[in-house]
Amino acid sequence: MKRYFLRNFIAIFFIMLAVGLFSGTAFAADSVSATSANWSGYMAQNGTYTGVSGTFVMPELTYSSTLASNATWVGIGGKPGTNDLIQAGVYEIANSDGATYQAWYELLPADSTPIDLAVHPDDSISISITETSTNTWNIVITNNTTGKQFQKTVSYQSSYSSAEWIQERPLVDGTFANLSGYTPVKFTNATAIQNGTRVTLAQTNAQQVNLMDNPTNTALSVPSPIASNGTDFTVYRTSATVSQTQVATPTTITIPFSTIPPFQLHRTGRIIIPFGTPFPIPGTLYIIHF
Repeated sequence: MKRYFLRNFIAIFFIMLAVGLFSGTAFAADSVSATSANWSGYMAQNGTYTGVSGTFVMPELTYSSTLASNATWVGIGGKPGTNDLIQAGVYEIANSDGATYQAWYELLPADSTPIDLAVHPDDSISISITETSTNTWNIVITNNTTGKQFQKTVSYQSSYSSAEWIQERPLVDGTFANLSGYTPVKFTNATAIQNGTRVTLAQTNAQQVNLMDNPTNTALSVPSPIASNGTDFTVYRTSATVSQTQVATPTTITIPFSTIPPFQLHRTGRIIIPFGTPFPIPGTLYIIHF
């Protein structure tokens, strides 16, 4: 498959993967109906979780004149009634010029941290998040295709309430972003440490979550059943279109790319901006030019 990089510009556009979605009683997935306005994949919430892992193949994105985005990640936390979530994954952003990808990790309520690990369409990405001692976690993101790896030990207090393997539609300043089209995202080797024992995704009794467009009640992204091996599934983007009432229409500000290496970015909780810039105006889209 062709590997896409923006030649004219990189649109740096991201967003609260979870901040604002996971505060108070707000929650990405309805634990009864297994539908969500922004998640598709699987969520386990049947025990205490001290580890989660999974591998996925980076998707190819569909390009159009409208900026669109999504994110692929695994994490622990976010169950209704909790405010915590430790997660790691990849942002995926596309427009008519191509697409850009950014690996990251996040410890709510802090902003996500972009990392210097190159990721591309068709790359195999493995993620592991494990508590090694009380409130001490080891985060490992590996690009199996390139052989490069990021690893970090962090301090974080978790509710241990759930484990997730998710393809997400971002939220931008309170409005759901346009969800990009993407090739099927295959998750493999999905496991969790549940109640002290390493188990497969199927053994967690995880719940399937379908991403629905609320105004039209139309499925936008849906996971397959779990495969017979208990660890694999695929998330599919449907042919349904996103309701225009939920598409963000931000202002555009341009910044010279020559002064901003792609990994020197900071997510404020609304969007990703370069380090050193003022706090962004809500609804602002920063476009970084080569």
